[in-house]
Amino acid sequence: RVFYFFKRGADTVTCEVRTSASGPGYDIIIIEPGGEVRTETHPTSEAVHKRWLEILERFQREGWWGPHIQDGRT
Repeated sequence: RVFYFFKRGADTVTCEVRTSASGPGYDIIIIEPGGEVRTETHPTSEAVHKRWLEILERFQREGWWGPHIQDGRT
């Protein structure tokens, strides 16, 4: 798992990219500043990477600062 953090003012968006908990594939979990959680599931590493690049571009366009990365290994 890898966690990404984006900041804009006092707000933070957290994104997690991981192997899917519900079967084959990969999940992107996005936690919005208000606490809303969205999960997207993608069938391949190529598909999740393509979607991640779209999300990253959107955040940058909207003025979010980041990503700051934290590896999910403990």
